[in-house]
Amino acid sequence: MNLPTIQQNQGLHIKQSVDARELYQALGLDKSQWSRWHKQNIAENPFAIDGEDFEGFDMMSNGNWTQNYVLSIDFAKKLAMQVRTEKGEQVRDYFLECERKANQPVTPILPNFTNPADAAIAWAEEYKAKEAAQAQVIELQPKAAALDTLSHAKGSLGVRETAKAVGIPEREFVKRCLGKNKPVSSRFLYRDDKGRLNAHAHRIKQGFMTQKVASYEGRDGYDVATVQVKFTAAGVAHIAKLMQNKPTGQLRVV
Repeated sequence: MNLPTIQQNQGLHIKQSVDARELYQALGLDKSQWSRWHKQNIAENPFAIDGEDFEGFDMMSNGNWTQNYVLSIDFAKKLAMQVRTEKGEQVRDYFLECERKANQPVTPILPNFTNPADAAIAWAEEYKAKEAAQAQVIELQPKAAALDTLSHAKGSLGVRETAKAVGIPEREFVKRCLGKNKPVSSRFLYRDDKGRLNAHAHRIKQGFMTQKVASYEGRDGYDVATVQVKFTAAGVAHIAKLMQNKPTGQLRVV
């Protein structure tokens, strides 16, 4: 059985991860259902956070571009536990064993600095990094209860997750973000000729939203394009600020 490889990542929020397609294959799931599975269990999973539990990327497969993800170890373990098969149990036990070994007490190995000045510099850099991280946490702490949504600041949120974060129904949230009775400058979303939600360019420029077009292989073998619209941490914070002093959950889009 080919178990998914635990890999170290550079330049990503998730430093230790497994490849989603490798996990899917290790679980022995139907190859033809990959598109549906990753959309339901990863991209649209209401309990998964983009940038913390998973990060998406496009890859070439059989001559076509397809969606793939890197998954955190904890999230991959949860997905494996949902598959109630022998292979699912094997993958789950594999992650549990990796976790057990990682939690075994070990004697810390400190850098062997022969020059005291080098040791002092290394300690100072570590101290400054911790101070900077703490300062960022303090800066991002909400000034009102509505800004508690910044607990998701490690990654962007989809429309559904953002609506949930600011505490109003998704349909009402979309309606207000479309803002058909408001000037374009006050809107966040619009629908294209296929009825798909798109982010307004000025909101992307402001750093409040992101958008990319992804594709996956449909049942007929042809690529199907999807638009992925997300709100950045700054966008969630901006909307959360608009929610202040509005206990009824009304959103004033400006």
